[in-house]
Amino acid sequence: MKPPETHRETACTTWIVLAMVVWMQTASAADSDKQSGSTTKRAAWTTSRIVGSPDPPSPYTSERAYPELKFHQCLDITTAPGSEPGSERLFVVEQSGKVFSFPDRNDVASADLVIDFAKAIPGVKQVYSLAFHPNFQQNRYCYVCYIKASDLPDGTQVSRFTMSDTVPPTIDAATELPLVSWLSGGHNGCCLRFGPDGYLYISTGDAGPANPPDKLQTGQNLDDLLSVILRIDVDQTQGDQNYLIPADNPFVDHKGARGEIWAYGFRNPWRISFDRKTNDFWVGDVGWETWEMLYRVEKGGNYGWAVMEGPQSVNPQWSRGPTPILPPIVQHDHSESSSITEGLTYYGSQLPDLYGTHIYGDYDTGKIWGFRYKDGNVTDHRQLAATTHRIVSFGEDNRGEALILDHVAGTIHRLIPHTTTDQSDTFPRTLSASGLFTSVKASRPATGVFAYSINAPMWSDWAISDRWVAVPGEQTLKPRDDWAMWTFPKDSVLVKTLSLEMRRGDPQSRRAIETQILHYNGTNWMPYTYQWNTDQTDANLVDASGLNIDLEIADEQSPGGKRQQVWRFAGRSECQRCHNKWSGPALAFGTSHFVDRRNRTVESKDQINEFLKVGLIETPPRTADLPSLIDPFDLSAAIDDRARSYLHVNCAHCHRMHAGGSVLSFMHADLDLGKTNLVNARPSQGTFAIHGAEVIAPTDPFRSILLYRMAKLGSGRMPHIGSFEVDINGVDLISKWIEQLPTETPSPETVVQQRAHEQSALSVLQRTEKGDISQQSINTLLASPSGALRLVRSIQGGELSVAVQKIVIETAAAQDDVGIRDLFEQFIPPDQRPRRLGTVVHPDQILSLVGDSARGEKLFHATSGVTCINCHRIQQRGKEVGPDLTTIGRKLNRVQLLESILEPSKTIDPSYVTWVVETDDGRVLSGVLVEKTDEYVLLRDIQGEVRKIDAPAIEQLFQQQKSMMPDLLAQDMTAQQLADLLAYLNSLR
Repeated sequence: MKPPETHRETACTTWIVLAMVVWMQTASAADSDKQSGSTTKRAAWTTSRIVGSPDPPSPYTSERAYPELKFHQCLDITTAPGSEPGSERLFVVEQSGKVFSFPDRNDVASADLVIDFAKAIPGVKQVYSLAFHPNFQQNRYCYVCYIKASDLPDGTQVSRFTMSDTVPPTIDAATELPLVSWLSGGHNGCCLRFGPDGYLYISTGDAGPANPPDKLQTGQNLDDLLSVILRIDVDQTQGDQNYLIPADNPFVDHKGARGEIWAYGFRNPWRISFDRKTNDFWVGDVGWETWEMLYRVEKGGNYGWAVMEGPQSVNPQWSRGPTPILPPIVQHDHSESSSITEGLTYYGSQLPDLYGTHIYGDYDTGKIWGFRYKDGNVTDHRQLAATTHRIVSFGEDNRGEALILDHVAGTIHRLIPHTTTDQSDTFPRTLSASGLFTSVKASRPATGVFAYSINAPMWSDWAISDRWVAVPGEQTLKPRDDWAMWTFPKDSVLVKTLSLEMRRGDPQSRRAIETQILHYNGTNWMPYTYQWNTDQTDANLVDASGLNIDLEIADEQSPGGKRQQVWRFAGRSECQRCHNKWSGPALAFGTSHFVDRRNRTVESKDQINEFLKVGLIETPPRTADLPSLIDPFDLSAAIDDRARSYLHVNCAHCHRMHAGGSVLSFMHADLDLGKTNLVNARPSQGTFAIHGAEVIAPTDPFRSILLYRMAKLGSGRMPHIGSFEVDINGVDLISKWIEQLPTETPSPETVVQQRAHEQSALSVLQRTEKGDISQQSINTLLASPSGALRLVRSIQGGELSVAVQKIVIETAAAQDDVGIRDLFEQFIPPDQRPRRLGTVVHPDQILSLVGDSARGEKLFHATSGVTCINCHRIQQRGKEVGPDLTTIGRKLNRVQLLESILEPSKTIDPSYVTWVVETDDGRVLSGVLVEKTDEYVLLRDIQGEVRKIDAPAIEQLFQQQKSMMPDLLAQDMTAQQLADLLAYLNSLR
């Protein structure tokens, strides 16, 4: 995290990427009063060879600069422009309000106090930034951003001060000239930089807490000074202001807008910089749940918060500012970055390979990256260093060399070339070389490596798991203060092998597919994945980027008697979306995963007692106040407990505070259901055209988005990463749980009527064995996603005859609505599915292919299943739902064209933003807004038809940051087809 009140809480995880996130299998533990047996001294584990990294080290590391100096919670470092006196000095700002200066010599022994603002100015609590006037040597002006108490209308203040020309210099608080102030809060921004135009640029945050996002809904508003970059002329005054608003500021003439605003839509812009050679203006914006962003800021630019968090939709229904939302130049998800710190463009002489490189870092991970930016393109983007610093600011010394400020250590550092020998070749490339097993083939663990299990299994695409834990030497696991979690010694390891029955129901056909290892290096859990060979004798380390393989499973319950699976070996950065230091101790190794207070049979394994017996832990945990998870499919347990355990192990690692999801719903089993923001909550990421949709609609699973997402494949499926198969038993459990949930809010009458209509049609099909099958009943159910979901549940429950199932699936597969087709894909035989790109498309693979423009033209205009022409026109052919593409090849290159196909919602022309209307008779309509008046709304739908909706019939009208062009539009294409389409579009000039 950034310093207090400057940054959101740390974020962690996203939907499960690896099945190893939870390490669970059936087990139980007795109460602590039954766990008083003596501890057996275990044999030490000494054979681990999992040290270092399989990847080469970063090209740079850091060294201490000015090693005799140390500050307390430093926030900013800068130099004064010009010549003597003072220019040879560096200035460091401490958060508590002190400013120090010192001579720019590596052997400097101490720093001199310039001022203590907290003592000099009543009410000052924190100081964030210091900047010097370009003509400092003549006027001695410096500018400071300080914070008073939170939630004050003028609690964040920028003022001018005069610095003495003495050596060392000082600031007299009596010289203060207040300039501008705004509401203080959790996100203050508060970085000051003079631009090449001589104006002062000031960053501001949304003044809100970590959650909810943009509590004041200020990000897209221009009537206040929050969530913006300000640009003011400090050399002139205007009325009662001690500054002048430049006449060329973008919103000077915009009604109701503050003229000081240069750009807007930021959450907490943490540090800003100007490239002194190109004048590029860079802003690092600290993200919320999933993304960290670096923007090249333009005049009047809108950077999305809180409609968007970088590329991800957050509040699509909120109104937007007057200018289009612009994408980040660079973005990092929370698998590798959690709190971005903008840096500088390097023009020093000590690191010639980095000359012209823009450098930035991350406060939480200590990583530093760099890239070059030219002609609108990012090149040579790479990780430069992996440090342990809490990087809060970058600066330059008087020779232009980059400096790094560590907030927690209070130290200053420099980048230097990394001289560490590449030891990646010594990392075990096979499982047998890891030292974890004496026999890999027999899964016989080495001495000191212990098998373990936990209560509740998660869905892992039919896989069965075996798990082991090892702690080096004679060390033990230590409980945290609340006894809910455990801390591990350095070099501890967790191991999980995932196996599949190649003939479903036949344990003898089980084959190991993957072994996953988590190694704790004392700071982080480092994930590694191994792929088992065909003869089941060993497993090989998977590359850092991961791997996909196809598997075919004999399964009489699947279409055609076989199930074709895509198995994903996740890349290391994917694993770290969940397994990172912000998550705390190892996931799914908490006490609740081992404790089950219900009466169990004598055969049940007491895992806590097993840990005690082998000496892995020394003291039984205090479990009286701790929750326990249970097997979701243990029918002896209450359905509420089973369903909550299921959501906990499959969903809670993402759906909890700061866990990476953009939906503020919480799924921990120990949280009161009324506090989860699930029940009767309106979905914030789309309703999938389900009327009256809620995340969980008690008594009605068919308008519950949670169930719909679980039941489908394709776009919008949950979990959307790491699983490619629908958990039929899980869908059944959650559906039955929702049905019995009590409600105080009955379903709308239109929904009741729709359900009755659907049930009537379904009853007809359920009574049909052979003969005349009612196509009308099938069409009635397939007319809406809720009706289609009822059909899916009937097929899964065996309620329809084979003949009816066949017609239903064939009809559903031919539907235009992909949201309905995706529900039924699970029933289509593998040999009838096209060898398509699927949900994971690698752009480099497509761009490496040579496309045929003629084939692409035919694909666009005449190929069944490719719907481009239904929305776009080319030379008067096609419909005008989306932009005309007649000259699109002049506007976008191949890379940009491919991005627009794969990520259509990333950048949307304001003219084609999607609007959604819910009417009082249950209709859900969407399209481009043609006209909106007090009497009616006109929408152009996906078919190009303009629909008129009278205002009295509109229950809700809102925008979605969602392109009408569907996500995953290319998933049903082959790689060559997509390359051909790119070739055609690129030729349109």
